[in-house]
Amino acid sequence: MNYKDKNTHRLLARILASTLLVMISGWNVANANQNILSPLGINTNEALEVDASIPFVDLFRLALPFEDARPWFTKGKVRFDRNGWPAQLNNGQAGTRFLSHIPPEALPKGTYTVLYDGKGEITYGASAKLIKRLPGKDLIKFEPMQDGLLTATLFIKKSTPGNYLKNIRIIMPGGICRNNPFQHVMNARQCPDNSFQPFEKYYKQILFNPKYLAFMRDFKVIRFMNMSGITRNNIQHWQQRPTMEKATWGGKEGVRGVPIEVMVKLANTLNVNPWFNIPHKADDHFITKYAQYVRQHLKPNLKVYLEYSNETWNDVFVPQAEYMKQTGVARKLDKDRRVAGAKFYSMQSVHIFKLWERVFGGNQRLVRVMGGLTTNPQLSHTLLGYKNAYKQVDALAIAPYFKIDQNQMRSIHSVQRVFQLINDKSNRYSIDNTLEFVKQQANIAKSYGVHLVAYEGGQHLVQSKTHSKKEGANPYLLKANKHPLMAQAYTRLLNGWKKAGGSLFVAFSAPRPATWHGSWGVKEHINEPDYLAPKYRALMAFQRANRCWWQGCTSRTVYHLDKPVKIASHITSGTSAPVPQPQIVTIRKNRGKGQRISTLINGTINDPRDLSAVWSSSWDEENLYVWVNVQDDRLVKDSSKPWADDSVEIYIDADGSRKSSYDGHNDFQLTYRVNDRKLSVSSNSASQHIQGVKQKIIKQKNGYQLATTIPWKALKVKPFAGKKVGFEVQVNDDDTGNNRDAKLSWNANSDAAWKNPQMFGQLVLR
Repeated sequence: MNYKDKNTHRLLARILASTLLVMISGWNVANANQNILSPLGINTNEALEVDASIPFVDLFRLALPFEDARPWFTKGKVRFDRNGWPAQLNNGQAGTRFLSHIPPEALPKGTYTVLYDGKGEITYGASAKLIKRLPGKDLIKFEPMQDGLLTATLFIKKSTPGNYLKNIRIIMPGGICRNNPFQHVMNARQCPDNSFQPFEKYYKQILFNPKYLAFMRDFKVIRFMNMSGITRNNIQHWQQRPTMEKATWGGKEGVRGVPIEVMVKLANTLNVNPWFNIPHKADDHFITKYAQYVRQHLKPNLKVYLEYSNETWNDVFVPQAEYMKQTGVARKLDKDRRVAGAKFYSMQSVHIFKLWERVFGGNQRLVRVMGGLTTNPQLSHTLLGYKNAYKQVDALAIAPYFKIDQNQMRSIHSVQRVFQLINDKSNRYSIDNTLEFVKQQANIAKSYGVHLVAYEGGQHLVQSKTHSKKEGANPYLLKANKHPLMAQAYTRLLNGWKKAGGSLFVAFSAPRPATWHGSWGVKEHINEPDYLAPKYRALMAFQRANRCWWQGCTSRTVYHLDKPVKIASHITSGTSAPVPQPQIVTIRKNRGKGQRISTLINGTINDPRDLSAVWSSSWDEENLYVWVNVQDDRLVKDSSKPWADDSVEIYIDADGSRKSSYDGHNDFQLTYRVNDRKLSVSSNSASQHIQGVKQKIIKQKNGYQLATTIPWKALKVKPFAGKKVGFEVQVNDDDTGNNRDAKLSWNANSDAAWKNPQMFGQLVLR
């Protein structure tokens, strides 16, 4: 080949490369619109320096705030400006950590540029190594620590008062070709027509890491709950919100959070529907301003999923859970704190929906979501039924996770055992059992005329009370998350979800490393190869095989299902079910036939071994005798409240007056807890000090038996043949610790006997 031929060859190569890049660019932009067919969404991660999804070109955006870095990195009487920059060091130092335990593969290789305003000097620590200082910027590189991961810190020890160091930006190398934000390129040679935009120059416009965009664009919906910092966040006023000017959006719970401007820009860039969560204490001005910003800046073809807070029923998230209960009780919505909290959540959700509808001029673009608990159908009834809230709701959201009962964790000594358990019906949280709950919730959603969606879902393999990846079952749980069988597990869950009646499935979560807290990411970092990520492979395979199937899933406006004209009273009133016809049992002086306690009024039960019970009774002139045989595979006592542990509740309306509330004379609720020597008498009862009651609880191989003797004298009545006595027996089950998991009743059809004797059955003495 001569010189001319070589030049011709090079020219043709350049033309071919340019053409290919233009084709790729066009495909990428077009592909951003293809997520309209997807049945899947994805949850973002928290704004933290441990986020291996690397969402931003500027790594400092998720740094630990200087003030939060005491006493490790920030020391002395440092004074900060309103945005968190150290305005005066006062002989101290300001420090932070901007990367923490990040796999090196998650970041592009090369030289990073540190830009800043003001005068002073920045020093670097851990993985961050200074290469060169230039006016207004430093050049650094990263080297892995001994653990093979990247942890990077910086310190300000010198800063000029009045012109202090601020606006620090740590910019990754490379850039993009204009109009293709989804592909990271390292230099101008990779872009046609001088279209190279280096991050160092264009970081204000190019906010997002192209690798992050390329990953997130495959999903139909992005739930911003974590990124917005909702968890345990007591923010109330609009001026308290995260802003673009803040030194960092990272930090502790209640402080961290990415601005609404960023979330809307991400949704617009990806052309995906955003899912926003409103803080639990947000006032009306906050809610309205939030809605106004979204209305003014979000692409008009996008819909908004709108949810009040996150998992307000979950006591792990104390601020929002307690706020619901306390506010509900203060407003006298129910005597039961949990029910009162659920009713307030329902009311406030509807209030928020209406405020947004006012801003948006209707509900055509709003998917109004209420968040329930997968294993608690009664909660769904309360949320949707209270004051006919379902008429203002479009979706009931649950989190279909499969996991392993904590009691069975001790039996795990192999990866094979992990998969055996998640496919075993004896595990109350197996895939099949989880899908049974999904079917129940889908039927409930359908009865109210709302869609069933998954706000989170997937595997939930965590062993509680461990503190390292090597402890207990953790090594096997971590390996299971990387095993090919995990892809099969996800496929079973997703196919079962669709078959059961679910619609949108929002997986949890964006790429993040596995820890002893769990393996939550569908990948372990943003650049992890697909062949190493079985959960991600299963999600993408399901998406390819299943375009979204529910009505209105591809429309620009929300498809509102038809609402029922009338809802049965036990649904509309939540836990206040209609009064059942009392079962009538004749008891004699010899012990009679056993009566099954079989109505589930709270929680979930897998099979009779999990919880089942039978009661029987007799009487004489002195006493009422009751026996209760309970089958229960695990006995737990760890709560301050007897009803929250394994226990039997006996209700007596001694004069059979059948009033709608306890009469203060001879209505009683007696609770017998396993391993308690002392009887517990409710505050509703006629007296909390009943004399002469005897009890004996005998533990058996598969449960326990209660035998109790209750004097008629203590009940303030005299027995005689033909006398009618209001009577009810209920059994509580706690398998997981800390709270009740299920409750069975003999006569009542809801958990209201503690306040309404009309829920009792009837004994007739013979």
